[in-house]
Amino acid sequence: MSISFIETTYGSARITSIHHYKKTVAFITHGAGFGLDSIDLASIIHQLDIHGISVVGVEMPWLVAGKKIASPARQLDQVWREVHENLHERYADFKKVFIGRSTGARVICRTADVLKPDLIINLAFPLKAPNGKSREEELKQVLDNNFDMIIIQGQKDTFGSASDIKQALGSRKNLEIIDAGNLTHKLSGTMGEVVIECLSKKGY
Repeated sequence: MSISFIETTYGSARITSIHHYKKTVAFITHGAGFGLDSIDLASIIHQLDIHGISVVGVEMPWLVAGKKIASPARQLDQVWREVHENLHERYADFKKVFIGRSTGARVICRTADVLKPDLIINLAFPLKAPNGKSREEELKQVLDNNFDMIIIQGQKDTFGSASDIKQALGSRKNLEIIDAGNLTHKLSGTMGEVVIECLSKKGY
């Protein structure tokens, strides 16, 4: 595991890299509350490493700078794009899995059309905005563009349960919704095993 920094338009992004020889890399980013050390993301990174999948964990500049409030969406999206531009040559021949938690899930969805991941895994997607408005269109746009997507959601997530996600999106060939049971928006340390099972089923 190595730590490095990529300078972006909006500050330094901290990059946690784990390199393996399988031609699959997981690009991972976090939500508005914690970085890559959140219990679910830490579990996922650990399991990916064990199973020989390369990892590029991206911590956003606002977090690196010690700020308490996440940057606006357009800044997060721009940082994510610039990180990928910087690392494009290194991972050009890898299959790319994007994994995002909460706010990070929104980032990977909004930038999918430009960055074209092979698979998107959303953890605790915040379907319901604080004003009550649904963000389902962010998900539908990605699905309508034929990207392969997995959503892992707890039934006690106050930002939208697994049932809410299913109701909003319906059944689609390129969508799998995993009901994480009675978990909240924080999910749990079992997410690593869940993600590995998902990747295994899809041949990664």
